[in-house]
Amino acid sequence: MNITKKTILVTGFSPFPGAPVNPTQQLMARLPKRLGRHQFGIEFVFKVLPTTWAGRQEVTSRLREELDPDAIVHFGVDGTRRTMNIETRAVNRATRVRPDAEGASPAMPELGERRERARVSGLPARALRDAARTGGAPANLSTDAGTYLCNATLWDSIGSGIPSIFIHVPSLPKGRSDHRPSYPVIEEAAVRLLQETARRLK
Repeated sequence: MNITKKTILVTGFSPFPGAPVNPTQQLMARLPKRLGRHQFGIEFVFKVLPTTWAGRQEVTSRLREELDPDAIVHFGVDGTRRTMNIETRAVNRATRVRPDAEGASPAMPELGERRERARVSGLPARALRDAARTGGAPANLSTDAGTYLCNATLWDSIGSGIPSIFIHVPSLPKGRSDHRPSYPVIEEAAVRLLQETARRLK
């Protein structure tokens, strides 16, 4: 009897204006070495997404359709945060004053029809927050994924019907007086979070 293996799509983002170093791009290179391709019989697929509004359809949407994963965990950086934030919802808004990596802005200030105001993440946010904390990272639940491509990516993934969540990580610390978690701490938290996702999906 053939058993179809379940798949988790894990994504990070390339650099963009204001974030010339994106730690989530580094995560996508490092996590396969830490986790391998399988956990609890679940297969991971790691991808770096372009931080562009055009890539929202040309890359990210196509990737979801071609892979058809059983769950999606997106990672992105937010320089205003000092902790990891597990985003519990996406809102129907898109900022038009902050350009993407190609200097472009979204065509409309909404992501979809105006009557739909928000979409709720489909993976267990509290359990994933707790898993991240076991890795040593400060982690919190958040209802504000912003209005940039992070929020739009989560909005689209939830709308696809695939259980999805978005994890914001802070920028890397600069100097000893900067108390944001170091990259190794973020990486360990991401490993624990993804292991918990796989465990719950098996």
